[in-house]
Amino acid sequence: MALTNEVFSINNRLMKYSFIFLFLAFFSLVSCQNIGGDKVETIESLSTKLESDPHNISLLRKRVELYKTANNNDKAIADLQHCVNLAPDSASYYIELADLFMTQGNVNNTLALLEKASQIDPKNVDIWLQVSEIYLMYRKYNEVIKFANKALDIDPFSDKAFFIKGYAFKESESTDAAIRNFQECLKNNPNNYNANIELGGIYSKLNDELAITYYNNAIAIDSANINSYYNLGLFYQNNDYLNEAISTYNQIIEKDSTFPNSYYNIGYIYLELLKINDMAAPYFSKAIEAKPDYKEAYFNRGLCFEEVGNILQAQKDYKSSLKIDHNYKQAIDGLNRVEESLNSN
Repeated sequence: MALTNEVFSINNRLMKYSFIFLFLAFFSLVSCQNIGGDKVETIESLSTKLESDPHNISLLRKRVELYKTANNNDKAIADLQHCVNLAPDSASYYIELADLFMTQGNVNNTLALLEKASQIDPKNVDIWLQVSEIYLMYRKYNEVIKFANKALDIDPFSDKAFFIKGYAFKESESTDAAIRNFQECLKNNPNNYNANIELGGIYSKLNDELAITYYNNAIAIDSANINSYYNLGLFYQNNDYLNEAISTYNQIIEKDSTFPNSYYNIGYIYLELLKINDMAAPYFSKAIEAKPDYKEAYFNRGLCFEEVGNILQAQKDYKSSLKIDHNYKQAIDGLNRVEESLNSN
């Protein structure tokens, strides 16, 4: 029977969003409002000023921020390149320019600019962290470790560097090294949510109850984030703490009544693990309300109806499941089974 077992972790977030959360802004945004009293600067007004003063870095920087806000990265890049030409010994412009090239997927230019920045300011931890993150994106794990270690040579207490190393070791299936680095991350910053989630995930795979501790730590850090609750609920469910699992999923429902997997997993527990069909079906119905294309919920609700003898309703649910996925084997088998029963009568 189908159980949705996806784990919401940093792994999903990193790959789905191309590590956006890792590329932190290195410098404060320059305000572009209230310049000269109540007047709000615009790209046009800054451009007019720059016509008569084209080498004014302050004006260029303000226009860069407005171009960024307007998602006009090409023109922001052009202005930053002008800033680099005007102040070639300022690492900050190379770093910011590298950030913009990275948003365009131009990795070669990004790395070249960061290398130049590192020559100007070799003690800048953020440069080495950003390089390490880029290599992490491309799964170049030896380089990830190398550059994260460069950051740690400068700042031995960088929780971010330990986190990056931990993630690289996890991805390369060096579990013990991953655990050590995530724990070092937490030693330096106990409030690192993602490190707690990662350790929870590792110990969950090991069926080790330490997973509970780390997921609860994550909940304490960010009680509004349902991902840690869901991961905790899965751990309970997969290790036969069924009352605790149901309680945790209900906590998610209290926070977000539209989250379908909580309803589905409660229904699954009642159907498959506790064998209480009449309590399972309403949860599958709730899952379908929240996610109308939830083929597994239709299928499992069909099972509930089939097992209590409501063959017509089971047939309907199996067909609904197959409308979503024509090749869903379990639903095909279920539909064949109930139709054979109907034909025999």
